Amino acid sequence: MKKFLLLFAAVLYLCVQPFAQDKVLDKSGKKPKWINGIEKDYIIVSGSGPDEQSAQQSALTLIKERIVTSVAENVKSTSEIKKEEANYNNNVTVFLEKFASSTTSQSGKVPFLQGISLSKVEQFYWEKLQRKDKSVYVNYHLKYPFPEFELKKLVSDFKMRDNELTRQMEDLLAQVETVESVEQIEKNMAELKSLTDYFMDGRVDQCNLGITRYRSLLKSIELVELDGGLGELKYYLRLGSRVITTVKKPTTKSECARITSTVNTKENVTIKYDYDNCYEDPENNILVKYRFGNQDVQKQFYFDVAANKASIFVSDPFHFNASAKDDATVSEAVLDITIRSKYDSPFTVEKIVLEWKGIAPVIIDGIGQSFEGKGNHNIKLNINQPMSIEETSSAGKALALLSGYIHYKSNVTGEVKTFRIYNHSYTTDW
Repeated sequence: MKKFLLLFAAVLYLCVQPFAQDKVLDKSGKKPKWINGIEKDYIIVSGSGPDEQSAQQSALTLIKERIVTSVAENVKSTSEIKKEEANYNNNVTVFLEKFASSTTSQSGKVPFLQGISLSKVEQFYWEKLQRKDKSVYVNYHLKYPFPEFELKKLVSDFKMRDNELTRQMEDLLAQVETVESVEQIEKNMAELKSLTDYFMDGRVDQCNLGITRYRSLLKSIELVELDGGLGELKYYLRLGSRVITTVKKPTTKSECARITSTVNTKENVTIKYDYDNCYEDPENNILVKYRFGNQDVQKQFYFDVAANKASIFVSDPFHFNASAKDDATVSEAVLDITIRSKYDSPFTVEKIVLEWKGIAPVIIDGIGQSFEGKGNHNIKLNINQPMSIEETSSAGKALALLSGYIHYKSNVTGEVKTFRIYNHSYTTDW
């Protein structure tokens, strides 16, 4: 019997020992009755920590969690009554339930939590306790007023705010197809990113998908060249089939050209440059580069320093064919010559002067024939000025030669030039 009583006492000691109270080292005052209780229109919590401040903050966090949970439960009950709002309210409930477990790090996401502070606490009580292992901790108790009308107001405010942010998200997603500027794309991406920091449900995936689509738009922007003369580059930004604008200035680079100005307009971008130090090289170009977000959009625009130049020469023999003549004189003839252009730039032949030694020059004026493109250009001219057969005929001569001038002008610059014909071969049919 004695052994039994000893065994019973040992078991009783082991069962009671875990529930033995820790030693109170200090406290804020007389222990109030409301601790660990439940009172209408109040939230009563107890937080613990290694010191008073930590315990106090822990208790305040618990108040925030209780408020968020209360809002979530209220929203959920509303969704059960109003079936048509089920989808929306379920999303809100999921958000709030997830939020309640991470209040400390994410309290900034719910505006009404910013109003929760120690200044509104109605009563508090704390105890500094010591465990059996001599470790010390603090229990901090708070009694926080939270009447039903305030809960209803928070529910209304939160739902209104959440619904507003959902509409904002939907509007940003819809604008993917209509954005008109790079700045709008970047702004919308930033807003969607801020919404991903707020949402905690499927709307996060929708926002991330929207960001991906906007980022794809930035990758798809093209620089399209417009007609412009040498020394001036004009282009616009194209996104698919529509024009897109930006206030950003591009960075430009050229091996030989010097950029003198860059002007943005709603229609295009105009870059003016000095090409005096550029040689005639097909690789001459200006690199135009933009940085949109983390995307580079760039293009090399090539230019030809000879684009405005006009320069001609002749190498093939001239051919004369008489249209009317007698024994001594050709009164009418046709001159067939080949003119070679060194450049693509258009030019106009205005006048040709032909010279033979000892006789008056033959002048063909008012020609006005224009040509364009590098290479050979054939021209046939009527000569109505009499020519001596004896002095001009190529018959019986080992090499018939003439001299003279070809007067022409550049169609681009209007510059008038002269090519000197000197000891050039020719043939006649007389």
